[in-house]
Amino acid sequence: MTDKNLPPAVPPPGNTDVNQKNVLVIDDDTVVRVLLEAVLIRAYYTPFFCANGKSALDFLEQSKIDIVLLDVKLPDMDGLDLLSTIKEKHPSCQTIVITGYGSEQIAVQALRRGALDYIEKPVNEDELVAALGRAHEKLVKANVLTDKNSVLVVDDDIEVVDRLKRFLEKEGFLVYPSTKSEEALEVIALHQIDVIVTDFQMGSMDGLDLLEKAKNLYPDIEGIIVTGHTTGDVLVKALRVGAFDYISKPVDLDALLFAVTKAIERIQLNRTRLYRSREMKITTEIITKMNEELERRIDERSKELNKTQTQLFQTSKLATLGEMAAGLAHEINQPLNGIALINTNIRKLSERDRLTPEELKNSLTEMDGLVRRMKRIIEHIRTFARQEALKFEAVEIPKTLESAMSLMGEQLRLHEIEVDIQCEDGLPRIQGEPYQLEQVWINLASNARDAVDDKGKRIAEGQMKADGYRKLIKITATLEKSSNRVIVTFTDNGVGVSEEQKKKVFEPFFTTKEVGKSTGLGLSISYGIIENHKGTIDFDSVAGEGTTVKVFLPVGGGE
Repeated sequence: MTDKNLPPAVPPPGNTDVNQKNVLVIDDDTVVRVLLEAVLIRAYYTPFFCANGKSALDFLEQSKIDIVLLDVKLPDMDGLDLLSTIKEKHPSCQTIVITGYGSEQIAVQALRRGALDYIEKPVNEDELVAALGRAHEKLVKANVLTDKNSVLVVDDDIEVVDRLKRFLEKEGFLVYPSTKSEEALEVIALHQIDVIVTDFQMGSMDGLDLLEKAKNLYPDIEGIIVTGHTTGDVLVKALRVGAFDYISKPVDLDALLFAVTKAIERIQLNRTRLYRSREMKITTEIITKMNEELERRIDERSKELNKTQTQLFQTSKLATLGEMAAGLAHEINQPLNGIALINTNIRKLSERDRLTPEELKNSLTEMDGLVRRMKRIIEHIRTFARQEALKFEAVEIPKTLESAMSLMGEQLRLHEIEVDIQCEDGLPRIQGEPYQLEQVWINLASNARDAVDDKGKRIAEGQMKADGYRKLIKITATLEKSSNRVIVTFTDNGVGVSEEQKKKVFEPFFTTKEVGKSTGLGLSISYGIIENHKGTIDFDSVAGEGTTVKVFLPVGGGE
């Protein structure tokens, strides 16, 4: 059923429980499989191999598998989907994902779906061993696997080897016996050895040389030297090659057990540090990737919001221009009528031969002024309506108010609304976008216009009483020195709003006007514009008496 079913590593006689540790490798890469096979067998795992997802799922249904090594790139299905299926059907199975180099994002997705760890291709053996160790640790804690530490006993005296072997096996250790140093190195290469107990004098290769070679192969091996020499020179040499401890001959078994136990504790401590370090690295990578993903989403969301906000700003501007169309037409018609009258006058004077050079010069000068006036009005409308990226600059608030009222002025006059504008002399500039600020002033003026119109209509219909009512909008611009802010205030004596309505005035699409009379975006968009200018808006209103809106803008843009 599997693509390759390998026999387990051959344990010493009487230690069959190591056969219980089964690993399924799901990968179609032959090179990777060969490397994994060697590492797994040495660590007492029984490896099984499948080259695709379907055969792996079939095998898992019929076999007890403790750990799965899973490549995310499979020929027949997505490795992440297979991972989800394995975790759903076999939750106790620990899964380690194998990813292509540089695919950290896929690795993070795998960890989110329940993988314990991941290793990148080309496979680093140290990372693989650490990942397997973490998986084994979890299974031991869950009582899925038992755990035994291995000891290699090396002595050229077979009786000594047998005696130490029997004793250590009774204490629960997995023991490998050897009477030759060369043979011992072969055992170390094929099996994961925790502790070497070796005699100092071993013929062609003494115990110190053996330990040094073993540590060069696998630095986490601990060594205990058995020696009949107690000179300081031997002990110093033993420590230099990395021996954990030494025991004098004849061997005291209790002393041996104590030394082996302490060596195992040291190994476990180092492995625990390695596993926690690996967990920390993975956790850090997950957090980093999640933060990057969050930042990316926030950036995308911000761009979408900015785009939507820009579109709303544009919609509001075009709606405002639509509302002001009649007044703007009048503004343009005035100079056009003036030009028409001057043209008629020139024609009549010419027909009567009474057109003097002086008269012609004055008429052309006057027409030129009227053309420039129309040009300014049209240019301002075009610039105001244009959709452009924000470009902040030093702005004089009185000029923006003047420009806004030049667009609104005729409309307000036609509505018989008195406008009083008072700007404090010497106001400092602010950093802002002039046409967006004009949009705010036009929105506020439009709201004030509708409020005083509504009140005038109610008074005329007898719904409200007010003697000698005059429609009035007062606009002021002053400097608040204590906070270094320019305050622009719009005050009207219109209908006002209720306390309940005051809570909603800045909400998008909220309006107190009749359906079809307003988009409900004016104050909401104005709030957004002022917020982008690092300012604030205060709204206060009394039903039946009027409304005051204060806009606070920091001098210099609040930097």
